[in-house]
Amino acid sequence: MFTPAVVQFTHAVAEHACIDSPLVSDLCADEVKQRIMRAYVQLVFRAEDTATARSFVMMRIGRLEVHLTDLRRADITAGVPPFLIEVVDWLHQASIDSIGSYEFSQDELAAAVEMIVSAAQEADTRIGSAQHGPTI
Repeated sequence: MFTPAVVQFTHAVAEHACIDSPLVSDLCADEVKQRIMRAYVQLVFRAEDTATARSFVMMRIGRLEVHLTDLRRADITAGVPPFLIEVVDWLHQASIDSIGSYEFSQDELAAAVEMIVSAAQEADTRIGSAQHGPTI
């Protein structure tokens, strides 16, 4: 079964990074990691047809949604991870970033957390600068 892993972050700052969003206050890297693992376990053990891709929204951060998808076994090409985490701007129906994973090893989990935290922080920066207008 699943055993807890110690996650090694590539960037020291990412380990303590938090997402400061009006809708999700202080969502930190550890909470993001736990949400990924809970979503992964739910998806893997969900009693559904595995012949089709299965996906659901893991979390919402402002106007961003984070999706976890278990790709169809028949659609997986050699070398392509069976799981995909995608950050989507639902307002614009645009993918912001995504990352694949084979089994959410320590490195894969750390990379996914960094991607989600970075995407949320960048989106917050873009929204904040758009609200305040350009600086002259």
